[in-house]
Amino acid sequence: MSDVKLAENIITALQYEYKTYLEVLTVAETKTDCLVKNDAQAIASITEQEQKLADQTVKLNQVREQLLRSFSGKYNQDYQTLTINKVKDIVKDPYKSQLVNIQKKLSDVLTRLQSRNEINEKLIENAIKYLDFNLQLIAAPAPATPTYGKSGLEESKSNNISMIDIKY
Repeated sequence: MSDVKLAENIITALQYEYKTYLEVLTVAETKTDCLVKNDAQAIASITEQEQKLADQTVKLNQVREQLLRSFSGKYNQDYQTLTINKVKDIVKDPYKSQLVNIQKKLSDVLTRLQSRNEINEKLIENAIKYLDFNLQLIAAPAPATPTYGKSGLEESKSNNISMIDIKY
């Protein structure tokens, strides 16, 4: 593969990755709305979309890695330490400026995605805590009602019956 074609293919692979991560970001933003609205059905649908996009990003990553392997072989670079910055140093314009541009765009979208994922994680943690709290309330024994003895003093009888009858 020629030097020009190899550089073009790396840029194209990075552009596809960028577009895919933009889709992932859009889905993550939709997920935030669904988490806030507590729309379980929509969240299930979004989870399927996320899985498809995750599979797509894995494939794109494999393509990019293969292109970088070819690049490292052609330019006698160590594949393990080859980064986009090193590729930028090796290629000439207009590919160098295209790599700078796509790297910045990818970095920005990944930063936004990380931030959105942190928000979603906190929303999910809160929902789980809320569910756990409600389950504990339901499963807890009913409060004992006070009964009074002949002397007029309170005699408590522990009535350990919960709203859910669980047998182990």
